[in-house]
Amino acid sequence: MINIVVCGINGVMGKVLEQEIRTYENINLVGDLSPRNNRLGNDIKEKVDVIIDFSNPANLDFLIDYAIKRNSALLLCTTGYNEEQNKIIIESGKKIPVLYSSNTSIGINVFRKILKNISKELNNFDINIVERHHNKKIDAPSGTAKTLAEDIIKATGREKIETQAIRAGTIPGEHVVIFSGVDEILEIKHTAFSKKIFARGALDIALKLSTMPIGYYTTEDVLK
Repeated sequence: MINIVVCGINGVMGKVLEQEIRTYENINLVGDLSPRNNRLGNDIKEKVDVIIDFSNPANLDFLIDYAIKRNSALLLCTTGYNEEQNKIIIESGKKIPVLYSSNTSIGINVFRKILKNISKELNNFDINIVERHHNKKIDAPSGTAKTLAEDIIKATGREKIETQAIRAGTIPGEHVVIFSGVDEILEIKHTAFSKKIFARGALDIALKLSTMPIGYYTTEDVLK
C-alpha cells in the first residue's frame, strides 16, 4: 500500500485521478495540494510516498520543496514547463525520486518506441506531427507532441519537426505522425477516448516510482 497526495485534484484530470484511485486497493489518497488556494499540505500527517501533479507549471518550486521536506517521490504530469524549469526538475533528482511524463498512457509510450525504431529508416521522407486536443487546453503544441518531435529529432538528426496543433470541442487527445514519401504515406496514430487512460497510467507509474531510489527518471525507465 502506498500513500499519495495529489496536486490539482479539483481540475479536470485531478477529478478523474481521484475517481480512478478508488479502483486501486494498493493506493491510498491521504490529501491534496493547491498552493493557489493555500492548501499547502501542512495538515497531512501520514507518510507521503508519492506526490502526483496534474496542475500548473507555476507550482513546480513548491512541489519540489514539499517533496524534499516530506522525503517523497514526485510524479509531474503537468505540461508547459519552460527550459529553465526542465533543468530544475532534472536537478531535483539529486534529492528525491522525480519523474516527468508529458503523457502517462501506455499506448503513447509504445508509440514512442515505434517512432524511435522507424524514424531513422524513413529519414528521406517528410515527417510531420498533427495533434488535436479539447478547446480548453492551453499549451500548443502539446507536451506529448514536443516529446514525439524530440524522439524523431534524436533518431534522425534533424533540426526540427513541423507540428500542427488543433484545439476543438472535447477531444481528450489525438496524435498523428505522418511520414510522406514519393507515392506513399505512412501514418501512425494514437487516440485517447477518455482521460482515464492518463489517470491509470499515472497511478501505475506512481506504484513503481515509490520503490525507486533518488534520481531523475523518464516514463521509459518505469514502463520497460
